[in-house]
Amino acid sequence: MVDNVNPTNQFHPYQRETSVPVAERPQGGLNGMLNKVGIDPTSFRSIGDQMKNLNVNQSIGKAREYAKANPAKVLGGLAAVAIGLGMMRGRRA
Repeated sequence: MVDNVNPTNQFHPYQRETSVPVAERPQGGLNGMLNKVGIDPTSFRSIGDQMKNLNVNQSIGKAREYAKANPAKVLGGLAAVAIGLGMMRGRRA
């Protein structure tokens, strides 16, 4: 649709004047979640390089220690993952 009234106006007659332009809306989806956590989505390459130098046994040991110290948090996280996967599966059916 061409705006014949004001060609530099980003809004169309069928939009409210109070609506937010797409470029100024907060990000959603995976990029939005990563930005909230403080991870730049373009930095995955550097994370991949760090994964090559990762000691798996040490990481598993840290996870076991955390699970022993915080069993309620671990079970809550597993329950949340199970519920989320069940909801995603139900959406396909």
